[in-house]
Amino acid sequence: MKDLFSIKPEKRKRLILLLSLFFAFILIAELIENKNLQKIDSDFSSLYEDRLIPASQIYALSDLLHEKQLIFEHLNENNFRISPTDLKKIEEENLQINKILAEYETTLLVEEEVKHLANFKTNLEAFQEVEAEILYHLENKNFGVAQVLINSRGRKLFNSTNAHLNRLAEIQPEVGRELLADYRSSFGSSSLLYYFKIAITLLFGVFVLRLLGLVNLVSQPKQKFELN
Repeated sequence: MKDLFSIKPEKRKRLILLLSLFFAFILIAELIENKNLQKIDSDFSSLYEDRLIPASQIYALSDLLHEKQLIFEHLNENNFRISPTDLKKIEEENLQINKILAEYETTLLVEEEVKHLANFKTNLEAFQEVEAEILYHLENKNFGVAQVLINSRGRKLFNSTNAHLNRLAEIQPEVGRELLADYRSSFGSSSLLYYFKIAITLLFGVFVLRLLGLVNLVSQPKQKFELN
C-alpha cells in the first residue's frame, strides 16, 4: 500500500489529468441533465396551464355562445317575446364570456392561436352588437326586424365566431402532442446521461486502479498465514 503514498511524478500528472477529465465530464453531464429536468418541468406545466385549462375554457365559451343562440333561435316559438329571465341570462352569460376570454388570453399562445383568437374576438364583438340590436327591436316590438337580424347577420356571425372557437379547440391537442414529444426527448436524454455517468465513473475507477498498479495487487491470491 506504500504505492498510494509514493506516486511517481509521471503517474501523478496522469492521475490529475484523469481527475480533471472525470470532474469535467460529470459537471457537463449534470448541467445538461439539469437543463433537461427544467425542460421536462416546463413542458408538464405548460401542458396543464396552457393546454388543459384553456381547453376547458374554450368548451365553456362554446357552451355559453350556444345557450345564447338558442334563446334567439327559439324566440319565434314564443311570438318573439323574451322573458326577463332570458334577458338576465344573456347579460350574465356575456359577463362570463368576457371573464373567461380575459383568462384565456393570459395563457401561452402559439402563432395560429393568436390569429384565430383575434378573429374570434372581432366576430364576438360584432355578434354582441347585433345581439344588442335584436334586443332593442324586441323591446320596441319590431319583431320583423328582429327576426331578420336573427336569421341573417346574427346566425352568420354566430357560425363564424363558433368556427374560430372550434379551431382554437383543435389546436390544443396538436400542441399537446408536441409538448409530449419534447418531454419524451428530454426524458430519453436524461436517461442516457444517467447511464453515461455510471459508465464514466466505472471507467475512471479502472483507470485509476491501473495507474496506481493496484489491479495486480487486488488480483493476487491472498497469502496464507500460519500460527507459530
